[in-house]
Amino acid sequence: MRDNKQGRRQRILIIDDNPTNITAVGMSLSRDYEIIVATSGVQAFDTISKQLPDLILLDVVMPGMDGLQICKRIKANEKSAQIPVIFITAHDDEEKVVDCFSVGAVDYIRKPLCEVELVARISTHLTLQRQIDELAKQNQALEKLAQELKIESAERKKADAKVNTLVRHEAQKWDGSNLIGRSPAMLALHDDINRLQQIDKTSVLVLGESGSGKELVARAIHFGGPRSKKPFIAVNCSAIPRELADATFFGNVKGAYTGAVSDRKGHFVEADGGTLFLDEIGDMPLEMQAKLLRVLEDGVVTPVGGNQSKKVDVRVVCATNVNIHQKVSQQQFRQDLYFRLASYVVNVPALRDRQEDLALLVTHFIHLFSQEMGQAPVSINEEAMQILTAHHFPGNVRELKNLIEFALIRSNQQIITPAQLQIMQFQDIDVNLQHSSKTPEHTPSFVTRRKDEDVILAYLNSHDQITNMECQKLIDVNHDRASYLLRKLHKEGKIIKQGQRRWSYYCLSNHSET
Repeated sequence: MRDNKQGRRQRILIIDDNPTNITAVGMSLSRDYEIIVATSGVQAFDTISKQLPDLILLDVVMPGMDGLQICKRIKANEKSAQIPVIFITAHDDEEKVVDCFSVGAVDYIRKPLCEVELVARISTHLTLQRQIDELAKQNQALEKLAQELKIESAERKKADAKVNTLVRHEAQKWDGSNLIGRSPAMLALHDDINRLQQIDKTSVLVLGESGSGKELVARAIHFGGPRSKKPFIAVNCSAIPRELADATFFGNVKGAYTGAVSDRKGHFVEADGGTLFLDEIGDMPLEMQAKLLRVLEDGVVTPVGGNQSKKVDVRVVCATNVNIHQKVSQQQFRQDLYFRLASYVVNVPALRDRQEDLALLVTHFIHLFSQEMGQAPVSINEEAMQILTAHHFPGNVRELKNLIEFALIRSNQQIITPAQLQIMQFQDIDVNLQHSSKTPEHTPSFVTRRKDEDVILAYLNSHDQITNMECQKLIDVNHDRASYLLRKLHKEGKIIKQGQRRWSYYCLSNHSET
């Protein structure tokens, strides 16, 4: 029994007007094939329309419509054009043979028929047709795949163009031009950035006070270098809960710990191929420092709860506003990690150390915020500029940026005067929260603002306690920064914590009182 790919017996249509021939051929083939019969062209076309045969045996000489005409009609029909047709005839006319092949026949068998020859030829042509059909299907599949790949390629080109546009935008946004300044310190900083943009793997440690622009430096190094098309992942080390540090950096598998409801990529995997910026690296716990060192040396991370390690290629840029050398000497920061991170050290100058850049920065921020607010840039009068020049700027460029934004909002598109400058001011002894809540009606007299920690301690010298909210108002910072400073003073033993969570507050420790 000969079956086709659909699992049914292969079907042969015999078209002949002679019942004797039909019976003889049918008996030879019925054991292996399903036989259907038509005695005229009209009946053959009707049969083909209802059930397609796998092969057709067609007599050349037929009354009315002869075999050649029938074959032409069969081949002209798209539905039956691919069915192999074998002519059977008693005539031995070479021209007739040529005519048979010219109308689309695949073979020609002379009567009287030899059963062995008939079966062999039919089997050969059915096998050949099956191979042709399979090749046609493969070609269709390949054409479909080629079309899909063409569409995918076009979509990828669009996506690549979009990514390239975004990368160019990011590169322009963070190319270092927003690090405004022509002072010697800033020119030296730009030289450092240009050098580091040419290098792919060197770890960088960026040192500078809060608000001086350390992250801008890190972004300029990344987006101006060979990794610009890969991710830039910024992480604040002081804001990561200690118990989640491993999962945050290295990832976790589902169920690794309570609350791990799904697999999670860590920051190292997210930054693979790009840059991982670790801000406030000086606040990283010692146990986490050891794990970080191992990853930096091996370039391999293993998610929490998993056993499948992953090789990563990450450039690490770190930043801190603390005295990292003092931390190392006090064994609060690993020396080996420091040397691993500080392959190249970049120092970002404080704003007070580059006073010659102040006017440029003021002009830059006025134009920046005016554009964002959809208004024409305004000017700043000499008196207001003198106040800014004399200010200590403990918050550095960030503080100046906020000052200009606030002043522009209050100026109502008029010249900025001292009345629009909301400069936080403190006396050495009399530190009072009310200073930050009053709006100055005239040119404020101000004194050099000390470090934030000193301001908090000075306030506690004249007050019993301070809360996070009071600290935010006192030094004009957000909740996270206030929490960090209070925790820092607490770790240093200068203040003690009372209460829990939202009811917590801080007091001076005994040995800090003066």
